[in-house]
Amino acid sequence: MRILIHDTLITSPFTIPLREGWIAPDVPVEARFTLTAGDLSDDDVALLPAAEIALLHETHQVVPDFGAVSERRGAIAMRVPVRPDEIRSTPVRLWNATSSGEMLARSTLHPFYGITPTTFSSDESPDAQVVILEGTEALQPPEAGFAEDLVRAWYILTEQPFVSHIVVAPRIFNREALAHALSTLSALRAAGHERRKDVRRATAAETELDPNVITEFFLAQRYQLEPDDRRSLLMLLQRGNRGSALPYVWEITYLE
Repeated sequence: MRILIHDTLITSPFTIPLREGWIAPDVPVEARFTLTAGDLSDDDVALLPAAEIALLHETHQVVPDFGAVSERRGAIAMRVPVRPDEIRSTPVRLWNATSSGEMLARSTLHPFYGITPTTFSSDESPDAQVVILEGTEALQPPEAGFAEDLVRAWYILTEQPFVSHIVVAPRIFNREALAHALSTLSALRAAGHERRKDVRRATAAETELDPNVITEFFLAQRYQLEPDDRRSLLMLLQRGNRGSALPYVWEITYLE
């Protein structure tokens, strides 16, 4: 068994303690800059973008003890050259956006901004007036045009937080079988919390973001799924599904 962790801004409280050697993991842990459902082996535990559960829900369960949840502010942004209310329809460019970023964009562009996406693509699109950014780039000020926080838009639309990342484990494992993996994740999270100032300093050094921006960002995040987050996650998967390549999800299995 090993643990795979998506290495991105919001998961820094897990990845920085790992890189800095603040704990000794009980199981092998790998941090990856990209992580999707297809990267998992049969017995892997993973902290990955939440929308990937759409491809895993038949074989995997969500471990609610851990996750990454944004409260009203997140690291998924829409960049547009003009005011959003001046755009009626456009192709959408996904720039380093995960499946969760795409689901969030599909759930908010038309209902909140009145923008009808004609296509979603990670390829360069000169006609795209909407670009979706995720991670560090989403918090950088735009050189031109306008930037919108899609997590904020989601919260206004649904009055729900946004579940960015979840921990998944194969359904065949119970808590006893997952004990070492869960204790490792717990130790990483605890170290990230206890040394949160060090996490923020390291993040500022790595990303060159304003330290105040980083502090404000991390204050709006939490790292465990609450009962209401389950509803928000399912809502995201269902609202963002139309037109996407992901299968429709009727329910999600959780490790109890």
